[in-house]
Amino acid sequence: MACLGALTGAALLVLALMVLVDPYDSGKLGLLGIDGVDNRLTQITAASRARDPNFNAAILGNSTAQLIEPAELSRATGLRFVQLYMTGSAPREQLAVLDFFLRNHRQVGALVIAADPGWCVHARPKEEGAPFPYWLYDRSVVTYAVRLISWQAIEQAFQRLGIGLGWRQRMNPDGFVSYEDIWPPGQFKEIGQPRDPAPAASAEARAAFSEIAALEEIVRKLPADVPIVIIVPPTFAATVPRPGTDAALERSACDAALKTIVAGRPRSNFISYRVDNELTRDRGNFADFIHYRPKLARAIERGIIASLRDGEKAKIDF
Repeated sequence: MACLGALTGAALLVLALMVLVDPYDSGKLGLLGIDGVDNRLTQITAASRARDPNFNAAILGNSTAQLIEPAELSRATGLRFVQLYMTGSAPREQLAVLDFFLRNHRQVGALVIAADPGWCVHARPKEEGAPFPYWLYDRSVVTYAVRLISWQAIEQAFQRLGIGLGWRQRMNPDGFVSYEDIWPPGQFKEIGQPRDPAPAASAEARAAFSEIAALEEIVRKLPADVPIVIIVPPTFAATVPRPGTDAALERSACDAALKTIVAGRPRSNFISYRVDNELTRDRGNFADFIHYRPKLARAIERGIIASLRDGEKAKIDF
């Protein structure tokens, strides 16, 4: 009985710590007022940034959106952008974070979505790899709380305590982290082929995009004056679908579906940077087949800024 009592007491202490600290900075718990997190697991840290009231605009995508600097967009537009990229994330996971961001911001200044080939699937694929923490972005406090009795949550709690006590530095609040820290300039690795989906079996099937339909459902509920810029990130020229091929037809159909999302919205635009040109043929502009260097990121930022100002009439220099 004494052992059981000790275990129960320990569990209650851990639970009390979780309630006080809110280990993932979800906003569902937390009584100590600690701001931010210190963790490189982007699927987890996005929650802290997505609910931060200091931002009113967001960049979403996987690591192909990572080099878009929120500070540059903020300076040029007067909005306050946060980077919500998540490494290796699928569209449905990005949509979960988008929903979380929208629930935590009554007024949204703008959205920028980097749509890689994962958005072009005709049916949602089976999830692979480490499970995404949907419970972190769920509306339910109970769903969240039951996940907090774990070693990972305890570790996160102590990291957050360290931030609150001034012993640890919180991560950059706007979420920008350059992958050039691990992929230095001048290197090109022949990895990371774009994951273009298999061609549809028919023209009818080619017009159906499950992930884009889910995004459309969310966008439909937004106020009509919220600007949205959707970009297709550049890939190394050799991976761009060749005209006349089934892959090119698929890409064109996907682009058309994405463009429909922003059609008619003020200061909104669809831009495909996945083209074969001088910039994308230069290996010096890429770390691998899908991750581009700062030179291209700056060009993309200029296109986004122009679009948030001029909408579909924006001049895109790429």
